[in-house]
Amino acid sequence: CHKLINGNDELWKKLNDGDGYTFFVPGEQAFEQLGAQKLGQLEDVRNKETTNKIGEYHCISETVTFEDLFNAGGVITLGGDIVVDRSTSGGLFGVGGEEDGGVLVNGAKVTQSFEMGSGVVYEVDKLVNPNIMWRYMDQLRIPGSK
Repeated sequence: CHKLINGNDELWKKLNDGDGYTFFVPGEQAFEQLGAQKLGQLEDVRNKETTNKIGEYHCISETVTFEDLFNAGGVITLGGDIVVDRSTSGGLFGVGGEEDGGVLVNGAKVTQSFEMGSGVVYEVDKLVNPNIMWRYMDQLRIPGSK
């Protein structure tokens, strides 16, 4: 996750102004799954604005407990709204499965959680930002932004 939020001064200012924090931290396997092209795009300084926005989707400026997350239909991150679902196992192609007590944050499964100071960190198996954010990579700026 440090790849997504380091150097994003605006993000840290918003977090400092909030009441606690919640991070959705992609594990190393999440970055490996992205592939070389997307990893390169995240690290390219020309894509800093989009990378910062992707990082903001991984942060909330208040503490969200696992119970709150489990019962939510979505959360509002610093980047915008994302869907939260309960995870299921079994079934066929996602049909007929049983809830397994887990949580999916925009399709990323929460694999672990840690309380740290005045907040909570959830490790997830994928990035939680909307896929449309990748469309803005290599365009040098997000349309409609300053």
